[in-house]
Formats: sequence, C-alpha cells, structure tokens
Amino acid sequence: MVETSRAYGRGICRGVARFAEQNPDWLILYQERNLKESIPESLRKYKVDGILMRVDQPGVARKIVSLGIPTVDLLGARVEGDCPAFLPDDHAIAEMATDHLIDNGFVHFAFCGLSGIPFSDERQRGFVEYLDKFGFRVFSYPSRAKHFGEILRAEEHGFLEIESIANWLNALPKPVGVFACNDVRALQVLQACHLISCTVPDHVAVLGVDNDEIITELCHPRLTSIEPDTLSSGYKACLCLDRMMARSNPESLLDRTAPVGVIERESTNIIATTDKMLASALREIRDEACDGLTVKKLLDHLHISRTHLEAKFKRSVGRTIHDEITRVRLKRVCQLLYSGDETLATIVRKSGYLDISHLSRLFKKNFGISPGEYRKRNRVGPGTESKRSAFNVRRSTFGGRA
Repeated sequence: MVETSRAYGRGICRGVARFAEQNPDWLILYQERNLKESIPESLRKYKVDGILMRVDQPGVARKIVSLGIPTVDLLGARVEGDCPAFLPDDHAIAEMATDHLIDNGFVHFAFCGLSGIPFSDERQRGFVEYLDKFGFRVFSYPSRAKHFGEILRAEEHGFLEIESIANWLNALPKPVGVFACNDVRALQVLQACHLISCTVPDHVAVLGVDNDEIITELCHPRLTSIEPDTLSSGYKACLCLDRMMARSNPESLLDRTAPVGVIERESTNIIATTDKMLASALREIRDEACDGLTVKKLLDHLHISRTHLEAKFKRSVGRTIHDEITRVRLKRVCQLLYSGDETLATIVRKSGYLDISHLSRLFKKNFGISPGEYRKRNRVGPGTESKRSAFNVRRSTFGGRA
C-alpha cells in the first residue's frame, strides 16, 4: 500500500522491486493508489502474508495493523503496537539543508513547514538546533493551522496560506535561505515570492525535500531539493517484513535512513555575499568546474590577481580557489557514482578530470576509499545498508564549510 503519485512512493517501490527481483518467492500485489485511499478491496479479498504501507490517515493505518497481518510502516503513522517503521532521517535532512545554505554564504535563515505533521516538525526542530550551534537564529513561519497527521490535507490548506507566507517573507531580512519541509511547501513559498515580486534566489533562496522531479520542474525558478534514499528504505523494509513473515521479531521498531544529497537547481544557485567579485568567481566555479576550469582560466576571465582572489576565498569561504574547484568536481563524481551505472571513464569525462588514475588517486586521498568501493558501499543489496555519501560525511575534507 504505497502511493505511486509521488516521487517518494515511487522510490520506495523501486526498493521493493529490487528486493523482489532477488527473492522470487515474493509475489507483489500492486495497484495504483494515493496517500488518502482507504483499505483496498484487494486486501479484503485476497489472502496476503505481509503489508508495506504508506497511509496518510491514522485511523486507516490503525485498522490495517489491527488485522494481525505482519505490517511495516513507511510513512510514520505512529500506530500502537509492534509495527516497525522505516522513515527518512529528518535531522540528517535538516543538517544537510543547513550545510547547503551556510556553504552558499547565508547568514539569515527561515523555515516554512506544515505544523502538526511529524516529519515537518522534526525537520524544523533539527534545523533550529543545528543552526543554533553556529550561532544563527531561524525565522519560522507561524502557521495557525494544526494538521495532526494528514499530509495531503495540510498541503491543500497550504495553498490558501500563500498570501500569509508572502507577508512573512516580506518581513524577513534579506538575503535569506528558506528551508521548506518538502517540495510541495517549497512550491508554495516560491509562489508567495512571485506574489510580492521577490527575486529568487537573489533575495530569497528556497530549498525543498523529496526531489520530486515533476514538482521541481513546475517551480520557477527550478527547485533545489534534498533527495531522500527511498531505494534503501524500501529495500530494508522488505528485509524486515520478510523476517516478520517468517515469524521472527523485527530487529528494530524504528529505522531512519540518511538522505542521498542536495540536488541543486536555480532556486538556491547563488552565493550570498556582497562581494561581487567573489560571487562571480564562485558562480563560475559551480558552472564550469566540470568543464575543465582551472585557476588560471578563472583568473584570466575575471581579470584579477591570484593573491587578491585567494585572500577573498580564505576570508569568506575558508578554502583555496583550487580546493573549491576540486570540491565541486568531487561532488559531481559522488553524484554520478551513486545515481547510475556509468563507467569510470565516462565519469572522468563528465567531471573534468584528465584520466581515471588521476581521479582515483584524488578520490582516495580525500575520502579514504576508491571510487569503485564508494559505489559498492552505496549499492542496495543483500546484507547491505545505504550509507550517507562520503562527500556529505567528510564535510571537513576541504576545510571551510564544505
């Protein structure tokens, strides 16, 4: 019982499909559904041995668990009893959002969530707590509506709040980085920006969660979003359900999976600095690092001395120019290794390196493992668990705020 109307649910289904491919004794009863649907007739009609559920209505979730069939929760319905839940790590998501916005130079931060929705409240709490460690405060949207558990109803109501969100945004110090609890809420924030003619990302940068490509493309400008590791969550939930159907107790009643990473698009593609030369340099590095950009080419294009620009980087970014170019390239390498099956030769070409040996040496120097080992560790399969990207784990690799 997993919705296929959203990227998150489809990602869970991919994890289920991978498990079923490796376990041919599993027969999947599948039908199109959304988060709001009640118990399907097929569940009443056919004998099933186990249930994977993402159900938006707590009452329906409780009825499903009361059937006495081994059930795994993939939404966080918070039903009573021994129903294990496999959920995204909301605090890790909040920390990733913080790192991204700080790395872009922001000193003003805001959160726009769906009050009363557990994952939204957890992400807000994590965002506030993590930024507090850096000495920053968070401006949180004061939603008056409380939605106790029903996500779709909360999102529908959110579109009625756009004028209120616009007034809230108008009063924030600028430039400000806004972390929205999910992509739908981020879309609403962007619509509020449009209402008050607030420039994105120059005045307000917006970051969502779920990396739902349909929603991110509907946003103007296109939305930067954190991609959860739904493939791993779906696969691990199957492992747990398989154990329960064999009449063994689940190893844990709560599993939280760290996100894959930030997929950056235009809504945050800015360096929040008043130094126009530094902003131009950082933007060019982001745009051209994987196309053969060198320090010399950058200096020639900007008509600035290396000593002068290095001083700006050291003061504001905490890294050298060369380290920033390397950081952007290796981030691209990690994304390519994680997301696809492209050969290392293709990855070398797409990330701007000269040859495989050069990339391999640099990758191992910075992350302690080879590109092949990194890809192996992030594959989901028997006896494996997804690990947060090496690029995200080793934030201090390049110094500064990476």
